[in-house]
Amino acid sequence: MVGMREPTLHVAKDGTKTWKVRFRRVGKQSSETFKKQADARRFTRWLASYGVDEALRLLNEARGSLATDHTVASWCTEHVDSLTGVTSGTTGRYRAYIANDLGALGELPLTAVDPSAIGRWVKDLEKSKASGKTIKNKHGFVSSAMQAAVKRGLIPSNPCRGTRLPRSVVEPMVFLTHDEYTRFLGCFTPTWQPFVEVLFATGLRWGEITALRVGDVSLDLATITVVQAWKETDTGRELGAPKSKRSRRTIALAPETVEVLRPIIGKRPADELVFVNANGEAVKPQTFHDNVWRPAVRLANGEPGQDPGPKAKRVARRLDAAGKPIEPLDPPLGKRPRVHDARHTCASWLLSAGIPINYVQAHLGHESITTTVDRYGHVMPAARIAVAQALSAALTQSRPTLLEQIEP
Repeated sequence: MVGMREPTLHVAKDGTKTWKVRFRRVGKQSSETFKKQADARRFTRWLASYGVDEALRLLNEARGSLATDHTVASWCTEHVDSLTGVTSGTTGRYRAYIANDLGALGELPLTAVDPSAIGRWVKDLEKSKASGKTIKNKHGFVSSAMQAAVKRGLIPSNPCRGTRLPRSVVEPMVFLTHDEYTRFLGCFTPTWQPFVEVLFATGLRWGEITALRVGDVSLDLATITVVQAWKETDTGRELGAPKSKRSRRTIALAPETVEVLRPIIGKRPADELVFVNANGEAVKPQTFHDNVWRPAVRLANGEPGQDPGPKAKRVARRLDAAGKPIEPLDPPLGKRPRVHDARHTCASWLLSAGIPINYVQAHLGHESITTTVDRYGHVMPAARIAVAQALSAALTQSRPTLLEQIEP
């Protein structure tokens, strides 16, 4: 551990102020003097984060840099200011990264950043218990800013390239069978059952189904056209374009889903939202999760709909269509699906029925078929059977030859 103190103020006879930072190097007392207290404190933090030799290297880089006056934080800010084609929610998230997550890295001169500095920053994020996905997102932002600096000619190469990022444990997707889905659906009140039915039957993303307008649904053609979705901005949620180019799509509806939607659509104006809450407003994700989805999951697993404990959010007792309380399932479902698992379940139903994976890609609105294969390739029984049959044919042909070689 580096021996050091807080910067010490020295006032000369003419009133000039300087700040001295003392530290030990190879067992000997040493110091650096600064004209600004902020610079002295920054050097002190470098000593604590990187050690004496690296802190001195960074100091020399900062003092001798002629290529740029940028620190990592100031350059990342300039990079965000120049971005186009992104929502205010995205730029707000990036600014939060700069303010809260760069740590000591943010104070480094841009020209002083090397792969080891990026590696130390990633390790600090790990120590803060950030998930692998969160670290990947923050590292990706810094990497894009560094790449922009390369294009500007401020640095020769991107120091983020080649960084080995930690992986977090990903919760497995939950797929419901047709019977499990039917039992789970019965745990919702009649008011919310149509919404949940359409959620499972279409595989729409949350931001898509809650942004669906009456005019986007064609009961005659049995289709839904996805043309907008909710986006998070720095001032709240707002309607915008779907997630990607392929997310703007038209999907087919089963006849059963058409009948579920028919009374909801009725003769309402085309610009009204299809699904709204009790106040006639857009369905909000957290409210739906706490008041509707989570109680249903508890009931499906043989538990009371109300969470236990004094701090649990109070949830009204669920009543079925006959006005009777919805009782916990017995036997319990044994699965705890998340809202997004309705989308996963829809994909698994399609693939299990032998629907080509490129059709499933188009239905889900994945930008790349690789995404579809990576997520759902393991639920393609037809593909597994075809592979097993091909291997069987190859082994059957080779087996007589092998037996001849083995027999005396």
